[in-house]
Amino acid sequence: MKDSDGLLQPKKYYLGFSILLLIFGLWFRFYEASDPSFWKGIVISLFLSLLIYNFRFYLLWKHSKEGFSIQFGTTVLSFFIHLAVLVLFIWRGEREGFVIGFFIAHFANLLILVFAR
Repeated sequence: MKDSDGLLQPKKYYLGFSILLLIFGLWFRFYEASDPSFWKGIVISLFLSLLIYNFRFYLLWKHSKEGFSIQFGTTVLSFFIHLAVLVLFIWRGEREGFVIGFFIAHFANLLILVFAR
């Protein structure tokens, strides 16, 4: 598989995800956020992303010939899962700190995806 294929490279994704965890870990350690739901949003978003992309890598490994359709399908699935979790936690009474943390982690994960291709 060539880098120019546009397929997601698992090693690059896991390296980027590890760097992202390190950055958020240092941020949590040295800069105090007053809202604990902010960190709850970050952790839940990163956990969901890791589960979804592990599923995506498994599907790409098993069905490598349908790479584009699998990536497109899991991207749509990822969107709806993240949306459902966000709506569920807002419905349960989480405040803006959760939403901000959730979106920060979600968009940081999207940046990893750009560089992992």
